[in-house]
Amino acid sequence: MSEEATQNFLNRIRIRKDLERFTGGAVERYSRIDELIAQIAALDRAHQDFIYEWSEIIAHSNNELAAQFIAMAPDAFRKLGRDGVLDWVNHAMTAFDNRGLGSAIEILKGVGAFAADYAGRSVRCEFEDAGGFLRHFVRGLGGRELRIASDHSTFTDTESLFLPDAFGIFPVAEDNFALYKLTATHLWAQTWYGTWRYQVVEKLIRHFPSGDAIPVFNRLECLRLDACVARDFPGLYREFEALGHKDAETGAQWAQWRARAAALIEPGATGEDSLRLIDEFSALPLPPLKHYQGEMFPGKVREAMYARIDREKTRFQRALQALRDGQDAAGGGDDADESPKQMIEFTMSEGGEQNAGINVELTMDGQAVNVPEHLQELISSIMADFGEIPEQHLQPTDLGDYNDELQPQAGSTGSDNETDANLPGSFKYDEWDYVRQRFRDGFCTLSELAVTPGDESFVDETLDKHRGLLKSIKKTFEAVLGEPRLQRRQSDGDDIDLDAVIEAYADAAHGREMSEYLHTRYRNQERNIAVMFMVDMSGSTLGWVNDAEREALVLLCEALEMLGDRYAIYGFSGRTNKRCEVYRIKEFEHAYDVQVRQRISGIRPKAYTRMGAPIRHLGQLLHLTSARTKLLITLSDGRPEDYGGYKGKYGIEDTRHALLEMKQSGIHAFCITIDNEAQEYLPHMYGAANYAVIDEVHKLPHKVADIYRRLTT
Repeated sequence: MSEEATQNFLNRIRIRKDLERFTGGAVERYSRIDELIAQIAALDRAHQDFIYEWSEIIAHSNNELAAQFIAMAPDAFRKLGRDGVLDWVNHAMTAFDNRGLGSAIEILKGVGAFAADYAGRSVRCEFEDAGGFLRHFVRGLGGRELRIASDHSTFTDTESLFLPDAFGIFPVAEDNFALYKLTATHLWAQTWYGTWRYQVVEKLIRHFPSGDAIPVFNRLECLRLDACVARDFPGLYREFEALGHKDAETGAQWAQWRARAAALIEPGATGEDSLRLIDEFSALPLPPLKHYQGEMFPGKVREAMYARIDREKTRFQRALQALRDGQDAAGGGDDADESPKQMIEFTMSEGGEQNAGINVELTMDGQAVNVPEHLQELISSIMADFGEIPEQHLQPTDLGDYNDELQPQAGSTGSDNETDANLPGSFKYDEWDYVRQRFRDGFCTLSELAVTPGDESFVDETLDKHRGLLKSIKKTFEAVLGEPRLQRRQSDGDDIDLDAVIEAYADAAHGREMSEYLHTRYRNQERNIAVMFMVDMSGSTLGWVNDAEREALVLLCEALEMLGDRYAIYGFSGRTNKRCEVYRIKEFEHAYDVQVRQRISGIRPKAYTRMGAPIRHLGQLLHLTSARTKLLITLSDGRPEDYGGYKGKYGIEDTRHALLEMKQSGIHAFCITIDNEAQEYLPHMYGAANYAVIDEVHKLPHKVADIYRRLTT
């Protein structure tokens, strides 16, 4: 045997042993194993190493999947470049994470179809490339804060805009990017121009329960919304016209509908006008959806709207109560008994030539009242749902449940224990896989649940036990509240700013004009803070740790009520990626009342500590809160850990990535832990100065309050 033949023989033996080792012997079941080894041997060493590396990574998840990858890899390298093969593998692994082994194997075997699709990717625009721009773009359009997310369907539930994973309709990449912008604009227009007003949603669901009218309503509303965009954003409308139709025939069909529904083009047309035309247009052939049109799901809109209406009504009434209390205090409070009868009137007008907001003037008993910015935003959101401020909202003293007519019907929501992401209160979140250096798309299913109320006597016992400590905490917080801040370089003030004077003298000596800002002044600065407390409810907190967490929360709530900062409290736990859980204890708009105290008392250890999904979820809740400073403070007793490989470096890296995502949105994170080994991983996750280790559990209540004071001053 020649030296070259001997080398080839030995090389094939090496390849065979490597493949057996990487797949646990699964590759031996491949019927054409010798032919496969010959194909791999014919590849260059870089491609062979790629196959070995990914065989080992995939085998961590499933040996059979690794064997299928090896079987198809030589063909993949013939049809795709190295980057294309990497995308093919990642696509298959994402399918395995979300849909199981069968779907992943189907993708691996369909390498030819993937290659054909991959060839067109040079002009395709991916959601991850457009998402960042779209978040800023939609925020600039106005209205309520809307989340931007990808989904297999294109629609809005009035809280989020769901867009496809990619657009590749046009042969030019810039046009596909523009299509993302136009689709987001169209969905935003549904929330802004009244497609999903409360009255419209109710009539659409009640009068057309079968859903057959939805496609007709979708097309009628598209005509009306296009006209609205044309009036307010003529530049965008030109893009709508250029990229909207599939072909000339489609354009002609839409022109016929437009001529027949001319009333919807008029400035005063509403969503209810579209409803009235449904019967007239039901017999007509439906024109194909425009490129930027999505689907409509009134049921999902209704679920999101009911939750928002209840939440915003309570916030609105409390804001009115605060304004009225301020009016009473300014007037001396002599007629306190008559204050519930105060006449409240709103005057509203659209602001800006592009309809970007609503200007509100408020009068109470005939006297003008300054409307704070957060109340302006709240009014805009309520107006988007109703087109007006409902009369039942204008009752400052009524802080009870919302009107029965606006409550969800029985059976419209799922069980608290349900983890189906399509049900209300459940969400899908990505997870960072540090091994693949890729997100596992929609890998985690998270449920938002309520804590079972406990015995309120725990709160009374805590207040009695820590009476002296609470008094000390309150005194410290009072000092924070009244602490004036020194402002330098003022035009007038209480004292001379020596540094500014010296610089001014130097300027004068060099012939330059002296500055007028030579004074210092003390001034109390308004606090504008929103804080989310994320409490570890994993099984390891059983016993003293759980008691200390609950005591710390009781003392913090008592002190924060005096400070006036907005704060929320959520617990977190879970078991596997399919059952991540956060527990509502106190929401931002919820008062510290008997219900909250009972929930704090009811905090109990649950399962494991999968932190990435809860951080992403609570970070979004914080992001939607209006505040200059936003904090997420975690109380935990250990490192991230859960079933399914979520331990060690994997859990730490996913948590770190979730914290970095939150930091990019302007939220500061801090961790307080009692884990003595925290120095090994917390600096990497939170940063060197963004955590604190408490060596004894009983110190937790005092330390938490002290750390909060330092973080917020």
